[in-house]
Amino acid sequence: MQPKNIIIILGLIIVAGCSVKRASLLSTSSTDFRSSGTLNVSDVTELNFTAQPFFITRADVNIVGNGISQRVTATIKFAEPDSFLISVRALGGLIEVARILLTSDTILVNDRMNSVLYFGSNQNVKQAYGFDLMFFPVLLGDLISGSRTLSGINCNEGTAVFSELKGEYIVDYFIDCATKKCRRVTIENEFMRDQISIEFDNFSTDDKKIFPTYLKINNFANFATFEIDIRRIEFNVDSGIEFIPGRNYTRVEIK
Repeated sequence: MQPKNIIIILGLIIVAGCSVKRASLLSTSSTDFRSSGTLNVSDVTELNFTAQPFFITRADVNIVGNGISQRVTATIKFAEPDSFLISVRALGGLIEVARILLTSDTILVNDRMNSVLYFGSNQNVKQAYGFDLMFFPVLLGDLISGSRTLSGINCNEGTAVFSELKGEYIVDYFIDCATKKCRRVTIENEFMRDQISIEFDNFSTDDKKIFPTYLKINNFANFATFEIDIRRIEFNVDSGIEFIPGRNYTRVEIK
């Protein structure tokens, strides 16, 4: 795989981990697997994380697959409504490899190692990697449902399963009825070779919110596994984001 593909995919995947905070870990055994009854979609969407700015000052990322085994660190800043600024670093964070701006319809990448500015739209990303930028909140563990008033999802042994069609994609949410947070999400459509599967674990609490601190993604962009471990995060930070294209960088459209 070309270096530019690795950099871009890193940006897409790292965003997945930015809903977490390491504090007051909840054991997975805290779920009452005997619980039954029903769960309202609105109860889950009220706990969505993408409603406040934050700054992840360290995330450790492990990539395995396609003959690649690589570890990098990253920082991620989020500003409402949909902007992420990501710095990918190598050698224990000493060298910045890339700086990436992601929104719901745009991606910009400063490849600092090769002095290249990659740019593209949501359609470019879908064609190149089979991923729609609208799924960023899903990768965060948020439920993005058009049926916010839907009620009565049955809980079976502590889990509620909710499926929804988003465009040409089928999204399945597996929700912990006790915490009202996603434990697993799958995304697929007829054009995908494999189903994308996202697992959330090592939950923590802060200000009455619950977040996963460990994220594992399988079958994204034909890689075997991405693992993200969030180390530090700050809330109530300056929400401004500024991306400065590399000076005299070669411009290359993502295709």
